[in-house]
Amino acid sequence: MIVNWHAHVIPPEKAAAPPWQGRCPMTIENLLRIHEAAGVDLAVVSNTIHYLKGLPDDVSLREIQRWDEYVAQLQRDHPGRVVGFASTVPGGGDGFLKELERAVHEYGLRGVLINSSHNGAYPDEDEARGFFELVTALDIPVLVHAPAYSFGEECMRMYRLVSSVGRAADETLSLARLIVRGTWEQFPTLKLVGAHLGGGICEVIGRMNYAYELQDEAFFLGPYEPMLIQHPPGHYLKMMYMDTVSYHEPALMCALQTIGADHLVLGADAPPLWPLLPRARKLVEDLPISQHDRDGILYRNALELLKLPLPG
Repeated sequence: MIVNWHAHVIPPEKAAAPPWQGRCPMTIENLLRIHEAAGVDLAVVSNTIHYLKGLPDDVSLREIQRWDEYVAQLQRDHPGRVVGFASTVPGGGDGFLKELERAVHEYGLRGVLINSSHNGAYPDEDEARGFFELVTALDIPVLVHAPAYSFGEECMRMYRLVSSVGRAADETLSLARLIVRGTWEQFPTLKLVGAHLGGGICEVIGRMNYAYELQDEAFFLGPYEPMLIQHPPGHYLKMMYMDTVSYHEPALMCALQTIGADHLVLGADAPPLWPLLPRARKLVEDLPISQHDRDGILYRNALELLKLPLPG
């Protein structure tokens, strides 16, 4: 069995009027077609809600309600092929929390996507505490995905650097902030999945560790306070999951050696990047790891996070 953790569609009215040259790859028809062609059995379908950037909260909430209703319908229409994730804004307030709870309890959605930042706010901020209380109570996975663009995008408006570099940088910063701000100290059962191998956090975790370990000795680097964690950041990184979207075996091996095969799930970012779906599968199938670990990445870890039965 093969599960693709990272696939996006948007409601049909959004797909009918996209900002990208009048075309949109993120449709359910495209998703089903490419997954069947690639031999992928199940898609975890989410919406990155990029189009919410800059909108007032009341408008954003209505757009999220519309998405939750739509993906719930997809889940009903395509049982066994589609698992739906809600979307939300962690610091948005009670209306967003109530909608997320409704989406899980009434619609049967299996998880939630949040952006690594939204309108300049990050999910470690105090306003988002209620979100983490809710998702740990619901015991659902949280997929952290980059926004369309964030800080520094004015320096990246060439050669698609916003997508290839800027989004990864925002994800790395977001996950790092969640660690040092004590999110796993407060919510140790949190099931958080970093998209795109967590940006680049596995590559910088050694630097985060010494920033924590060298207290007075590294005074010239700036303060490390208030102290909200009891262990080096790498301890908490191992409590996190990541999808395999990187398309670079050395980066994937770094993540394997950092958090372990049991905390990785196959991802393709397809749609929208639909030609990459076969490559995403082959990358994992060709890794120099045991078949048990390979099966974990290809389907078992995802099904356990989603609380779905294992095949056979």
